Amino acid sequence: MKRHVDKNRLSAATHWKYLAGLCLGLALLGCAAHPAHAQNLVTACGQTLSAPGQYVLASDLDCSGTFATGINITANKVVFHLAGHTLSSTDCDLTKGIEGIAVAGTSGVQIEGGTVKGFNDGIDLAATKSRVNGMTVTSACEFGIALSGAGNRVDTSVVTLSGEDGIGIGAASGTHIESNDISWNARVGVDISNFSNNNFIENNIINSNGLTGGQGGVAIFNGTNNLIANNTLNNNFNGIEVESPNNTIQANTVNGSVGDGIFVLTIASPTVVQRNVAMGNAVADLSDDNPACSGDTWKKNIFLTDLVAGSPDGGPKTGCIR
Repeated sequence: MKRHVDKNRLSAATHWKYLAGLCLGLALLGCAAHPAHAQNLVTACGQTLSAPGQYVLASDLDCSGTFATGINITANKVVFHLAGHTLSSTDCDLTKGIEGIAVAGTSGVQIEGGTVKGFNDGIDLAATKSRVNGMTVTSACEFGIALSGAGNRVDTSVVTLSGEDGIGIGAASGTHIESNDISWNARVGVDISNFSNNNFIENNIINSNGLTGGQGGVAIFNGTNNLIANNTLNNNFNGIEVESPNNTIQANTVNGSVGDGIFVLTIASPTVVQRNVAMGNAVADLSDDNPACSGDTWKKNIFLTDLVAGSPDGGPKTGCIR
């Protein structure tokens, strides 16, 4: 039996393929069956992205000499694709607002896929539920990425060679810093300060920070209920420094610090330090300034050397650091 062929249907399909090809060639608006989201080009230093939508950096932009912010984002639900391009400035003046990308008072912003080099701060994200991913942020005069607000995320990015901190978390909650390379920043790789609570620093490579500024890989200066977990920290000044109470340091690998591997100050009690590996740190692998580790919990850590209130605590199987 011969298969019945619907000639009208075949003709319509052929006709649609023709129209689709014509639309693609002529770039006629509204021809596609499933039209792509319109993308707006970013072409100049100082441009403000003031409406929701998708934006693409059209080419490398050098904003040196403007002493101003490179790109401002003032709308919710902006996606800014740098498309492999570099936004740069050699300007450094901490009396002025000179950010590579400044996001203020918005929600649902995403910045991705390129490089920000120089400026005072590479990216200043004062937002909620926003994300920086797949970025390289390098050579900022002060902070690589400065974060404030609730529910923000930085992931799969490289943050390096900042004049002070790689990533600064201030007045923030629910921030996730995950799967980044945060290395060679002058003071701290990741800084938690200014009453920043319930943040998560996980699965990052954090190397060689604080070697000129004398701080280290991760420092909790002010904030509670923060989790520092599953990070690899090598060759920092101090690996992890805790100066605020009620935080958890868990399952990190901390090796080769110039000072201490993990260091808990007296003002940080109570702190939980558990299941970490700390080896080959020059002053001590693990250190607690509180006599008898008062208020702090140290358990299931792997280490060789320790200090309690400035004196050796006897190693892994004795004392209060375990």
